[in-house]
Amino acid sequence: MNFLSPQMKKPAATQAKAVVLPVACAGTAPAALAVGKGPETILQASQVLSTYDVETNTDLNDLGLLTLPLVDCPPDPQASVEEVFNQAVQHYRKNRLVAAVGGSHLISEGLVRAALEQHNGLGVLHLGAHPHALRGEAAGFDESGVMARIREKCPVSHIGIRSMTRAERNKIRLENVVFARDICLNGLNAAADVIEYLNDKVYVAIHLDVLDPACMPAVGRPEPGGLDWYTLNALIRRVSREKTIVGFDLTGLAPQAGSFPAHLLAAKLVLKTLVYSLHNSV
Repeated sequence: MNFLSPQMKKPAATQAKAVVLPVACAGTAPAALAVGKGPETILQASQVLSTYDVETNTDLNDLGLLTLPLVDCPPDPQASVEEVFNQAVQHYRKNRLVAAVGGSHLISEGLVRAALEQHNGLGVLHLGAHPHALRGEAAGFDESGVMARIREKCPVSHIGIRSMTRAERNKIRLENVVFARDICLNGLNAAADVIEYLNDKVYVAIHLDVLDPACMPAVGRPEPGGLDWYTLNALIRRVSREKTIVGFDLTGLAPQAGSFPAHLLAAKLVLKTLVYSLHNSV
């Protein structure tokens, strides 16, 4: 299924500037079964979106966007990460922006590894309610440690955090964390230092629980006090102006019956992040 309208203009494979990579990875979290259906749900919801973005006066038909076939990951978490890496790395080697739609937060690990193959000095900006920073045997190889494992390969900044375990609190570098309450009280300037900490090229890992559950209830572990729609968009736009976004993923949608507005929001967020990333001067 194509991202956006079936009438969306498809570039030749050799001319694509960016690819949308849907990844059906269920992961190991309690909501895994639902999360595994997230990519297909987002693609379906995107069919009703306009290809024209009024905020930036951009038509996505002009951006050279190619939707790839759905990747059906194996049940083993480590095998899933390896499969995602293999699918994404070939596009990074062609200097394409990779926009992955998940699925489990596990896919971020394979995608960041693939981006690092092409982009030295890459930094990762993680937007989510939970840092996913557990390390060692207590975490196992699952979503709870994905950012800890990524941090072993490159710098990571976290924005939107509002819940963590004591073990994470003892391990994480708080100078690289912006809590959602900080942005609520002080605006986007609260995030200036952690964005600056990252190098020029940035990978953005967006977990949908970064949003307040009032506008995004369809996630596995909703946390009160998250960002709203306009604040999140302004944040991503600011990052795109100050850095070069080479890829991103959107994960964590747990489709629910009767939650089409949430599914539509997820699809629209993919669209907005694509526009910001491909037009970093907007």
